Amino acid sequence: MGTEYMQSSAVNQLEMFQAETFDPDLIDKELAVYGKLGMNSIRVFMHDIVYSIDPTGFKNRINTLLDISSKYGIRPTLLFFTDAPIKNPTAGKQPKPIPGIVSACWARTPSENSFLDNSTWPALATYVKDVIGTFANDSRVLMWDLWNEPDDFDAHQIQVLDIILPMVFEWARSVDPIQPLTSGVFHGLNGATPMIQINNSDVVSFHNNLIAQSSVQNTWLVQEIMNL
Repeated sequence: MGTEYMQSSAVNQLEMFQAETFDPDLIDKELAVYGKLGMNSIRVFMHDIVYSIDPTGFKNRINTLLDISSKYGIRPTLLFFTDAPIKNPTAGKQPKPIPGIVSACWARTPSENSFLDNSTWPALATYVKDVIGTFANDSRVLMWDLWNEPDDFDAHQIQVLDIILPMVFEWARSVDPIQPLTSGVFHGLNGATPMIQINNSDVVSFHNNLIAQSSVQNTWLVQEIMNL
């Protein structure tokens, strides 16, 4: 039981994990509350740009997050890639939040430019392999979520995604982690993308953000998956 988590002083995952804005004291205070509420997991988005600037520092900050989480009986699911409103984010000072608009300043990873340029993919492979490889035998990590809602892209990007997504699973699996791999199905089972997710995941996960229809929508998607 848990929620997605980002330190409350950060507007996106870039700001959370950058050296100058990472705040372990605040994370400790917030996760202490999570523990008191009985939560035992959090889902945390990471960002490849932070890794590319300082791989060792980034992994040290992940380790700090895991240390803090374990104090309160919490095991994070660590997530690599996602679409987001800021398509080509940059390091440094991030935008101010927009009141009343959820995830308005979320940072896409990989950036749209990187995603569409396959010459950047080896660097992404290094990122995935190094981060998972560093924590591959670490019981503090619950699971690796490789791509958030990939079937939410437009048609052209879905074509690119269906090439790179199986590769991301291969990169992750090549370092033989003890933790399961997953990628959450979002829009049902139409097209190639959801089946790539399901067929490559150790744990099948799915998302439903349609609050008014959540019970019906969840039942429908579960039934679809169970009928495979």
